[in-house]
Formats: sequence, structure tokens, C-alpha cells
Amino acid sequence: MFWSVVDSYPFPCSSLILLLIIMVHFFSKRQLPVMRNRIFMASIVAACVDALLCIAAVGAARHAGEISYSRGLTVTAVYNVVHTLALFLCLFCAVYAIVRRFFKREHAKLWIGAGFALSTSMVLAVQAIRPTYYISAFAILASMLVSSFSIKSPETMLDHLTDLLNLDAMMAYTDELISRGVRYYVIVMKVENIRRINSIFGYTVGTMTLKNVADFLSTFSPDLKERSRLRKHTSSENAPLSAGDARKLEKTLPAAWAFRLMSNQFAIVSTSSSTHETILNAIHERFEEPWYIRGLELNLMDTIAEITETGSFSNGEDLYKVVEITLPSLPKGDTVTLSERALLKIKRQISLESALEQAIENESLEVRFQPICFSRNGHVTRVEALARFPHQEWGEVPPDEFIPVAEKRGLISQIDTFVLRRACEWLRETEAEGLEVDGIHVNISVTEMASSAFSSNVCRILDEYGIKYGRVTFEIEETALLSGLNMIIPNLEHLAALGFGFAVDNMSIGQSSLSHLAILPFSIVKLSRLALEAAETSPKDMLLFENTIDVLRKMEIRSVVVGAETEARSELIVSSSADMIQGFYYARPMEGKACRAFIRKNHAQEGKRPGKGDFIVVSE
Repeated sequence: MFWSVVDSYPFPCSSLILLLIIMVHFFSKRQLPVMRNRIFMASIVAACVDALLCIAAVGAARHAGEISYSRGLTVTAVYNVVHTLALFLCLFCAVYAIVRRFFKREHAKLWIGAGFALSTSMVLAVQAIRPTYYISAFAILASMLVSSFSIKSPETMLDHLTDLLNLDAMMAYTDELISRGVRYYVIVMKVENIRRINSIFGYTVGTMTLKNVADFLSTFSPDLKERSRLRKHTSSENAPLSAGDARKLEKTLPAAWAFRLMSNQFAIVSTSSSTHETILNAIHERFEEPWYIRGLELNLMDTIAEITETGSFSNGEDLYKVVEITLPSLPKGDTVTLSERALLKIKRQISLESALEQAIENESLEVRFQPICFSRNGHVTRVEALARFPHQEWGEVPPDEFIPVAEKRGLISQIDTFVLRRACEWLRETEAEGLEVDGIHVNISVTEMASSAFSSNVCRILDEYGIKYGRVTFEIEETALLSGLNMIIPNLEHLAALGFGFAVDNMSIGQSSLSHLAILPFSIVKLSRLALEAAETSPKDMLLFENTIDVLRKMEIRSVVVGAETEARSELIVSSSADMIQGFYYARPMEGKACRAFIRKNHAQEGKRPGKGDFIVVSE
């Protein structure tokens, strides 16, 4: 009887079988509760119901004698046309899948969609003309098949090490919650011991530890696949739970979604405050107990940031940026609730990143020029080019705020190049006005200095403006210099041989800080503001300050002291016999034209000591 039904009803039966295959494939994969997945879920269920109704309708019609059969289903010319068309639809869907999945020919979507719509319309038209041919199920099958290929592959949303959902999945899920206006709560967790476990016990144990943590976090998931794994692995006595106990446990577990962000970082997103608190308490309780991995008893430390005020996030990427900024700075082993004030501060940093990218793209950054005075006579022949970031809402953003952001987001190279070009323009205009200036200082990052293309790019820019290489001095922060010294030595030596100058910026005092200068081609050292402040308050620090300047002189390295903002500091610097002085007491950073006017007036007063104010004041 069954085989006669299948043989009699080829279209609805085969459609139903294929629809069931698509449904099983869809539900066997972990699917996020986003709108497109919900729509497809409802559509595939409706399609199966339609196919069942189609089979029922054929059976009713056949029973009523409205369809005549001879040896099964009569083969007619119309049947051949419809059969061919159905096969064409299947072939068409296969081609569509190949194009989308393997070749990713996005421009072909329009033609494929148009052809699919035409083919489906023809099938429906045939059934409208000849109602006895129940082939709408095949048209719906083709539609479901095409729709299934338009859904993002679940494999791309999974972390293959732990089988949890990945970072992309978290951003997609939070995007969905934000678009629907649903309040959600986030727990971000970092397992602190993984590196130590890898170094002591090996990467295999470290990987198994991460998998065990992921298995624990997955018990909070409402996903069917995770629930089935829970039944197999969750037990108080390391034995499988009975089906009844597992079902009871599932009902008591709060629903949330666990994600592995990267390495040892995880996140849990829930939509209920009580669920959020329950999960947080469960994590604390679990990490207070040891973890047993391959016969080893491991005590893991977790650092947690909980975010309950998520209304200010415009998308999932904003949430991850907050995680990226805050998690590394949290004290190890602590649980920190990010307050609304803290989130606003982080949001400013996120907005700053976007604004900085736009400012670099639009070249709306500014460069100011601060004179550097010789301490013996106040003569100015050097200036430093300083990047400035004006913002319409925040005013001028301090360099110590936007420079770290630029370094973190990989924008510092573009800023360095922008400042160098403006410095070259300023030198060219200064030469055109007949002013005598020895050179200009430009800050450069170690990351840019280590680039293999740095030397050629710098020479190309200076050649473009017609600037001699010896008139540019690159300043490198001492802390950055020491951390990346080996990477920059080739470029450092090559550019020094071409005539470029190099200065150590913000250097601390003491013999340990001077030792590396003996083998490196640095001609200038700028002592840090902290060294000046210490010398101002402590006789011992003053002695160390003076000795450092004296050692630099004997090494034929000129010294520059920054932070001269008061008359007392100015006198202290002059008495220490430093070569040059830089600070607001003598001159603030100014626009290029104003800086040239300052230097012109300074040169007219040559031979006098520095005085108070933005311009040199001559005093008898």
C-alpha cells in the first residue's frame, strides 16, 4: 500500500521527503534565535504541512474518481512538461548553490533570482490550469532549498575548538536584540591560567581545559544540541543522568547563550536579570572548585566583567569594543560591574576611534610647532612638529588620549606620515622666507620605524618637498625604543648614515638609561618631565639630573629638557647646563605662520637670555 501511494503521488511525496531532509539538516545545526532563522523555521514547517495537505488532497481526489489512472499515473504530454520543469527547478537550485557557496558570484544573484521566479511562476500556472497536477509542493521545495542557501552557514558561527558559538555569532545575536529593543545582560569572562597551564603541562592539557570550561558554560544554553550533550555529560557523580533527571535539570537551568570570543575569553548573553544573576553565581561557585583534567587537579582563576547597562550600544560591534578595552585592564581574579559612568567613558573612546579615523581620512588633523630654545642665549633654530586633534564637540583632544588609540587601532602610521609631510611643508616655507632653522623634530612610532618600507617612504617624501635629510630629526619614546630596539636597528643605522638625526624622547635619568646610547646613533636626548619635577624637589635627584646631563655632554649627545613651565624651573634648567629647553614658559605650540613670526622676532633679539611669555622678552 505504501509503495503504491509513493508511486502514485511522485510530486508531493518526493517534495515531502526532501523538505524533511532540509528540516533535519537545519535543526541539527546550532541556530541563533535571529529573525531570519525564525522565519525560515516557520517556512520549512509550513512547507511540510503544505506537502502533507497536498498528499491528502490527491488521495481525496483519487478516491472520488476525479483522477484516472492506467497502471499508476497516466503519462501525458502535460505531465512530461511539468516533470521536466520540476527537474529544471532542482537543477537550477543546485547551480544557485554552487554559485553562492563556491564561486561567490554576487552579481549573478539578480539573474538567478529572476530565473527562479519565472520557473516557479510557470509551475504554479500549470497547476492553476490543470488542478489535477498537484505540483505546488515541488515549487515550495525549490523555494525552501534556495532559502536554505541564503542562510548563513552555521559552521561559520562556531568556534571549532570548543564547539561554542564564536565572536561573529555574538555580534549577530546582540544586533538582533538591539534591533528588537530587547534588554540584555552580558557576562564576559577570562580564564587567567591558560598560558601557565600550556607552559607547564603542554598545549593538550590547555586545550582540554578550555573545552571543559566551554562545556560548563554551554549548560546555560537553550540550544537543543547543547541540551542533548548536557544529558550525556552532566552529573553530580560523573555518570550519565537519567532522561527524567535531565529533563528536570533542563527546566531549572536559565536560558542564555555562551560564546567564545578568542583564546581564553568567553561571554554569556541573557535577556533576564534573574538569569544573569543565576549564571554569575554559578560561575563563581564552579571556579571556586578544582577542575580535573587528565588526572590533574587544576585551580582556575576567572576575571569577570558584567555589563547590565547595555542600552547605549548601537550594535554588537560596540559591545565587543567595550570588552576589548576593559577586559585586559581588570585586576586578575576580580569581578567588576561596569557602571554607566565607566561605559560612557569607554563609549567616548569608541567614538574617538571613529572620529580619529574620519579625521585622518579627511586630513582634518592639525600640526602645531613648538620652538626649542638654546639655554645659553635663547636662540631658536629647532622646532618640534606636534599632532593635534581638534573635535567639534570635545574641543582639542589631548595627545595622550588619542595617540594610544591610534596605536591600538593601527592608525599611527598614517598620523606619522601626515605630520612628516606638514613638517616638510613648514621647512620649505621657512626657507622661502629666508629664516635660518637647523631642523625640525618629528615623533615616530617604533611600529612605523620597524617597517621595511619606512626608509624608502621617508626619503621619497623628503625628496618630494626638496628637504635635505639632515634637517629632520626623528624622536622615539624611550620605553618604546627599548621594547622594540632589535626591530628598528636596521632602519635606524641606514637613515643615520643618510644624514637623518635621531633623538630619544622622554628619557629617564640614571646610568641604566644611558647605557644603550653608546652603540646607537642618537645625537639628542630629551629628558622627561618627571625627571625635572623630581630634581625640583629633591637635592639628590637634582644631583642625578645634573650628572645625567654631564654624561650626555661627554658622550657628545645634546640634551633637551622639557616641561619648563615656570620661572623657577627655567632657572633650574639653565643652572644644570642643559643644551636646550622646551616648555610653555618660553613658547607654546603654535600654528606654522605664528611659529615663523616667533622665530623671526627671536632672531632679532639674538644674544639675550630667554624670558617670560609666548615671545622672547629682552631684559636689561
